[in-house]
Amino acid sequence: MAKKQQLILVDTSVWASFFNNADLPAVRYLDRVLASEEGDLAVMPIILTEVLQGFRSDSGFRRAGSMLRRLPMLMLDVEGYVRAASMFRRLRKRGVTIRGAVDCLIAQACIEHGAWLLTLDRDFTHIAGHSSLKLVSL
Repeated sequence: MAKKQQLILVDTSVWASFFNNADLPAVRYLDRVLASEEGDLAVMPIILTEVLQGFRSDSGFRRAGSMLRRLPMLMLDVEGYVRAASMFRRLRKRGVTIRGAVDCLIAQACIEHGAWLLTLDRDFTHIAGHSSLKLVSL
């Protein structure tokens, strides 16, 4: 479990479930963090894009966009992108197939910023097993 005031990057899978009012442990955890001082939430620009593209209504798009843009954005520099590609290659050599480069970018940003990741995506469990990625466990 992430410690109080720990930086927590929330993945697209959790935000999508949150905005769809899913009753899942990760969504309940996100609700608690949003309502308390339990941790500091962050997103990445690619997560912002992935979440917002899923909205069908303009009002939902605007509401979510306003909320997410207020959160700190975790960024990678060029070398961070290179390290994410190296992570992908290292995992592939170990027989671990990650479905997309975006997951390695998200994992690398968490590692570089010392953030925990709140996610529903199992690819991150594989990444965490072969890196210093820290997952919020529920």
